[in-house]
Amino acid sequence: MSKTITVASWAILSLIFLVINFSFFRTLREVWTSDSEFAYGLLIPPIVALIIWNRRRKLASMAASPWNSGLLIVLAGCILRILAGLSGSLVFSALAFPASLLGIVGFLWGRQYVRVLGAPIGLLVLMAPLPSYVIGEIAWLLQIVVSTMSSYALQIIGVPVYRDGNVLVLPNFVLEVKQACSGLRSIFALLSLALMMGLNLERRWLFRGLLILATPVLSVGANIIRVTGTGLIAWHFGELAANESLHAAWGVLVFLGTLWGLLKFLRLLQWATRPNAYSH
Repeated sequence: MSKTITVASWAILSLIFLVINFSFFRTLREVWTSDSEFAYGLLIPPIVALIIWNRRRKLASMAASPWNSGLLIVLAGCILRILAGLSGSLVFSALAFPASLLGIVGFLWGRQYVRVLGAPIGLLVLMAPLPSYVIGEIAWLLQIVVSTMSSYALQIIGVPVYRDGNVLVLPNFVLEVKQACSGLRSIFALLSLALMMGLNLERRWLFRGLLILATPVLSVGANIIRVTGTGLIAWHFGELAANESLHAAWGVLVFLGTLWGLLKFLRLLQWATRPNAYSH
């Protein structure tokens, strides 16, 4: 009888969950397919599924112990979803979705399952973009940082440049550091990968935190190299710096370089904590 009740509860909660979040899924799909800035959101569900799959043995070894308080978490998620519908906030929906899902997990299987699945399910928040005004403020700040540091780098290597906000004025070319060169797009995508690496490859929360902190630093640093390199090309070859193919190539190189740096940083952290790391 208890098994029948559990299956019925699972079916009812799943149906309610899907109905409540249907419009959220539809909006996310539109955002992912219409705005390349947030296409990385498509990667989040597979990443979460991979992390959960890697924990399958641990989950299989645990005994289910339904937790009635999980319904309160589901209720909180439903309230957030209602607020999201009233305010039109995708962020509230992004918070409501994993909260409701964790509540269902707790109600059906217990708190132990919530502890094991809490972090990966929490990553689902990253599926939705931040509000446009927040994105705009962050992007502008990063544009100023990248343009300032790039102008310093160009001056050091002998290229005359004057910076006006996010615009670099060279004697023969005017280079604008646009939002795409701020590193914001790669930060969100790489942040998702950093969280996946932290949850899959590293158990120490300090290292996970350092990986997360390193992501924006590496991304901004790579974009400073990108803008500095473009400035050098502009100084020597003028209009070639405006070539779209060149910009696309820089974008790919920046992303791959930042990803390589993130992997090397993780290896460095792991090496530094080995007992014999400093013996040679």
